[in-house]
Amino acid sequence: MRSNLDVWAIQYYPEELETALHQIGDGFSIIYSNCVCDIRIGSQEITTRQFDTFLYNEESEVLILLMRSGKATKEDMIQYLEANNKPYGEVTFARLEDEFQDGDNLPELWFAREEYVLKDALDDSISKDITNCIYYPLAFGQMDLGYLTSSDRKVNVDGRLFGGVVQLEDKVVLIIEQEDNVDSKGNNRNMTPRKVLELMERMDVQYEVSYDDSPYLFVEKFSEKQKTLGKVS
Repeated sequence: MRSNLDVWAIQYYPEELETALHQIGDGFSIIYSNCVCDIRIGSQEITTRQFDTFLYNEESEVLILLMRSGKATKEDMIQYLEANNKPYGEVTFARLEDEFQDGDNLPELWFAREEYVLKDALDDSISKDITNCIYYPLAFGQMDLGYLTSSDRKVNVDGRLFGGVVQLEDKVVLIIEQEDNVDSKGNNRNMTPRKVLELMERMDVQYEVSYDDSPYLFVEKFSEKQKTLGKVS
């Protein structure tokens, strides 16, 4: 799969699925289900946040992830695509029989491949009166999506690399860093630390820079905390 995609991760707010699906223009969408997902940030393995269903549309440069055990479903995707006459196909892997346990200990994950996504993330937090963050420029990581074989061997279908993390009270923004992340004019869309900090300064976001390469990003009982952040699904 192409790596220079807009990544939409639908988690605590299922209503955002329709917004993500609106990004699909032309082209053929493929829906993958019963997937396994490995996320690592520094030395931290994110075991309680997985995405087991995703939609890929190469022409629209869109990748939509659905949180495992989340309220948004594959059926919601299909209903939208059929109602809007969008062509699609399905790839359904063997049903998972792993030891996954859903966890309520991680804020929303946002995936920012370029500046406007980080700006949207900061605007969303500012709307909840959250104007402070911690920036970890050395926190590199990766997310791999795939499936399990009958022998429990994992086969990767897609992967994303992260080059930096912005931690806010309500979300964690993972800065996507890909070699082919260029726009139609050949301009590099990867965000350097300077670009990240300049954006925060323009938006009057107070930030702390930490050089911890394995930050602790967990928040116990986040869904309860979420109710105090001004946006409840």
